[in-house]
Amino acid sequence: MNKWLVLIALAALVAFAAGCSDDEECATCPPDNTAPSLTYVGSSTCGTAGCHEDNYAEFIESGHPYKLTEVVNGTPPTYPWDDEHTSGGIVSRDGPPPGTPWTDYAYVIGGYGWKARWVKPDGRVYTTTDQAQLNLWADGVEWVAYHLGEDKKYDYSCFKCHTTGASPEGSWPDGETGFGTFVFGGVQCEACHGEGSQHVSDPARFPMMVDRSADLCGKCHTRDPGSRVLVSGSTPETTWIRHHEQYDEMIHSPHAAIGCGACHDAHASTVYDDVAMGTGITADCGDCHANELANNAHNGAPSCTDCHMPQAAKSARVTDNPYVADIASHTFMINTNPVDRTAMWTSDGKFLAVDEFSRGRVTLDFACYSCHKDDPDNPTNPTAPFSDKTLQQLSDKAINIHAAPPGMVSR
Repeated sequence: MNKWLVLIALAALVAFAAGCSDDEECATCPPDNTAPSLTYVGSSTCGTAGCHEDNYAEFIESGHPYKLTEVVNGTPPTYPWDDEHTSGGIVSRDGPPPGTPWTDYAYVIGGYGWKARWVKPDGRVYTTTDQAQLNLWADGVEWVAYHLGEDKKYDYSCFKCHTTGASPEGSWPDGETGFGTFVFGGVQCEACHGEGSQHVSDPARFPMMVDRSADLCGKCHTRDPGSRVLVSGSTPETTWIRHHEQYDEMIHSPHAAIGCGACHDAHASTVYDDVAMGTGITADCGDCHANELANNAHNGAPSCTDCHMPQAAKSARVTDNPYVADIASHTFMINTNPVDRTAMWTSDGKFLAVDEFSRGRVTLDFACYSCHKDDPDNPTNPTAPFSDKTLQQLSDKAINIHAAPPGMVSR
């Protein structure tokens, strides 16, 4: 190569490099290969103007951020929506446990939708009296016992799914050991998306993790490492599916193929879907099951979920109806044989029974008796729309309830 051409090229390169200053963008400059360390920055940072404002606005009105909420200087936490949201919320109004002041507590577990418990600064959950857990219902509140008299530690095994940045190392209460630590209370943005410091420093260079798989939900909405559905009760006749097992139920259902995100927006509230921002339930059953919706031989108008997602799971309480608890089952399929709930469980009474395709089924007493049990104080009225039905009567109706009319094909 001509030596003059080489000298000209070198001079141009030096001049080009000199023009790349620290305060100027230069797309062709060599990238800075250094990166900030990964740390948690908090959900409010994600909601900064110009970033993820809309997602944050929906998310902050959902239940996830309030799985664990700090009590600051003896002031009760508030929640965006509940039956008393204008005065700070039910927990603010009725808590803490009777006879104790707010200054006795460091955190509230839950309090947004179903139940609340209180954690003391020493890391113990309040269990002293039978008024330790506050259950929140549309028809009022109730106090119940929680591990009455036990030394119940609020450690990593408990808070790993209530917090962000949870670790079994260290200890969050001062002067204690072996509790584990966390960065933020509640399931914040980074609990699912990962630490955000690098993304904040350079969003284009460091994209955040977006995992839309059901397996992400399954990290917390589960109880068993093998994803068996655990049940509990003193007898098979009083047994319920245990709470926060929606993932386990779902993978033992026909919906395992579509996953959680087909029906849920993880950023939005489901409990307060009618008032909170966003739409927590994003799909209608008829979107996929149009034939079944059109061919419904049921007299009356129960919704699909009334029958296929009965409240067969218990979080905080069982209602006056022995077939209705407080969490909708995510098993979906119905056993149309004339059998009761004992057919739902394995022979040892510990797990949901599944068939050769690993699918479970709710029995007709759960699917139907939320309606078809008259008030026991009233005589049975055979003409009433929700009159008592035997399991055989229910089975006779259920077997062909979605059959197509003559001349049509039912899939």
